[in-house]
Amino acid sequence: MKLEAVFEQTHRLPTVPKVVQELIDSFNKADIDISAIAARVALDQVIAAKTLRLANSAHFAPTKRIGSLNEAVMVLGFSTLRTLVLASGITGAFITTPGFDRKSFWRHSLDIAAYARWLARLSGEDTDAAFTCGLTHNIGELLIHVVSPELAVHIDRSVEKGADRRILEDNNIGFDYIDVGAELARRWNFPEAFRLAILHQNAPLRNPESGPLGLILHLAICLSESFAQPAHTPESIVDNLPQAELAALKLDRDLLVSKLAEAQIEAEKMEDLLG
Repeated sequence: MKLEAVFEQTHRLPTVPKVVQELIDSFNKADIDISAIAARVALDQVIAAKTLRLANSAHFAPTKRIGSLNEAVMVLGFSTLRTLVLASGITGAFITTPGFDRKSFWRHSLDIAAYARWLARLSGEDTDAAFTCGLTHNIGELLIHVVSPELAVHIDRSVEKGADRRILEDNNIGFDYIDVGAELARRWNFPEAFRLAILHQNAPLRNPESGPLGLILHLAICLSESFAQPAHTPESIVDNLPQAELAALKLDRDLLVSKLAEAQIEAEKMEDLLG
């Protein structure tokens, strides 16, 4: 199968909501009309309802109930509102597929997104861009499930037994989930920096065009793997991260160790998005 064949099934392809695209376009704009953005979010009733539910959830709960998106901006801040809308819009863009654990997939993706945002904050990079790259880093895996569910389930079962997903996908399909995800990012008109970060997420230092986002994404993935180990301390978790990438981002070991708990708190906040 050629990569183009995946995207020829237009009736099954996910479409990113317009308001999500507008929010991504706003990342590098200093003069954002926040009220106008909130008004456009309100036009998408599904995303608006989910965003307000999340704004009133346990992890984001303010002192009083939030009844409108404008209130959410005032109480939570625009950055938090943008995170909720991005996550709501992207996770809701895909149809349900048989044999696929959607909740587990998005839980993992949101963990990576949370860790990426935390790393971006510490390294002085764009936190919303890092969050979006983390959320979509393995979205190609989900798209393969959409267009070829039986083969995807077969690959999943082999991966559970220890096989390498990318090798299996390359051998059985002719490309892997990273290739699909990078192409989807292009078709969704994501910034080129996002596409390159996704494309080179496993080897950002060998592909410097992936930039800081690629380094952050790779570190977030490694951090997730390190957290998954049965026994660990903050020091061992940080020491298990690729040190060359940390150095490239000028991230100090002791600072990471002292603030590591913040990364877990970031991930816990995202759990409400799965409801």
